[in-house]
Amino acid sequence: MHCDPSCKRNTACNARAMPPSALWTFAHRALSPQFHEDPQRFVATLDGNAAPRYLEQMWQWALAAAGATEPARPPLSYDLQRLSNGVLLRMQFRDVLVTGEPWAIVFAVKEGGYARMFLLEHSEYASELAGTPQAIICESCLGGKHQNWGTTLPPGDIEGFERFVVETLSPRGEA
Repeated sequence: MHCDPSCKRNTACNARAMPPSALWTFAHRALSPQFHEDPQRFVATLDGNAAPRYLEQMWQWALAAAGATEPARPPLSYDLQRLSNGVLLRMQFRDVLVTGEPWAIVFAVKEGGYARMFLLEHSEYASELAGTPQAIICESCLGGKHQNWGTTLPPGDIEGFERFVVETLSPRGEA
């Protein structure tokens, strides 16, 4: 499955569209383009001493772009897992409130320039349908495209999200 070029994320097609939040802006307009521009450099930066400053600068930019001032620090934690053929970088977020804000992101970088970015995003629509809070798995692609995988999970199901990502990245999932 690849990103659908017809998706126009965060445009007037949603009658209830609101200005993007700082967290949405941070994930989709700061982290995503930096990752897709140069995945190796993105991971190396977050694996080095410059990581806190790098994240703070992107967060301050996102706050300004969204017209917000709080929270002063990016509401996230992250870890990096080295694999035999690449790296998984995992981020988890706090204080998620608005559709499209991520509960978690997994950045996968494999040898040979292979890179993908998966998000577990808050979904008001899926939550209304289920009657309980729900998150939907999406993929951010090069050029700002956004693929909805159609899989929903409870927001705190990080294990289920990571299992989905690993299964999707496995050779049989790359059909």
